[in-house]
Amino acid sequence: MLRKTLRSNAVALLFLAVLLLPGLASAQVAPVVDVNWALEHQDEVTFIHVSRRVSNYENTGFIPGVSFVSMGEYLTERPGQSGAIRYLAPSSEQFESLMQSHGIHNEDTLVLVPAGNAVYNDATAASRLYWQLKYFGHDAVAILNGGVAAWTAAGGEVTDTPALASGGGSYEVAEIRDALLATTAEVEAVVAGDQTAQLVDNRPLAHFSGLAGRDYVAGRGHLAGAKPLPFNLFVKSSDGVVYWRNADEVQRYVSAMLPGNQDRIIDYCNSGHVSSLAWFAMSEIGGLENVALYDGSLHEWTLDGGRPLVIGR
Repeated sequence: MLRKTLRSNAVALLFLAVLLLPGLASAQVAPVVDVNWALEHQDEVTFIHVSRRVSNYENTGFIPGVSFVSMGEYLTERPGQSGAIRYLAPSSEQFESLMQSHGIHNEDTLVLVPAGNAVYNDATAASRLYWQLKYFGHDAVAILNGGVAAWTAAGGEVTDTPALASGGGSYEVAEIRDALLATTAEVEAVVAGDQTAQLVDNRPLAHFSGLAGRDYVAGRGHLAGAKPLPFNLFVKSSDGVVYWRNADEVQRYVSAMLPGNQDRIIDYCNSGHVSSLAWFAMSEIGGLENVALYDGSLHEWTLDGGRPLVIGR
């Protein structure tokens, strides 16, 4: 009986020790955390302000002691057939350098904090950095629902300027998850019918239909076989604060817009920016399996080889 008790105690202690291993328990953080959770756990997580530009926080302020990463810092460009292809995921070395400059370590639980009062260039910037962290193997990451705007409304302290990047981080890319990134070659195979996947256009409907476009996309319309699912369906505003829709809402939108789909989903937009928000909602909140992001999107598709787009259905 004593031996059995000692063995049971040893198993319990071993289980507790595993739970306390650095980074393991933190990896269970939800993809979206609310402000009450963030306030309660602020000493246990590493916040990072992330938006298109620092001026986006002009009306919200910053969480004290938290540095800022602009979208331009975690995107890169590569040579294409007709000039530089921009807005792409950086190399492992580039991404490691950026994270290390902000004092990030592999065992850190990261909470990305947008300003919280806009969707485009703010919530979308946070979702893009989240996708890149996942792509490079970092699971302990979340986005603060409502950003600094929600933090302030809940009584959280703010300051007028972000903290300076501290440096001294030891972050290293854990792995590269190729399944999260769709390449132009893969998309070409889908369009040609040589590979099975559902292309999903996350731009506004005016862009999908060809009524509007961007100057960095050479042409208008959408990829052949693509179905529309605009990114802004996955967020909602309340009292000027932008919040994510919950899992049930996300799944309802996907079921309505992509009825019966069982194939791999490839989200795209003009530059892999707003489609990251759709990817985040569908994959991380909605729990859909096998969702990828075409980070080059129509910018790469049209400028790196003059590939066609479709007008209308």
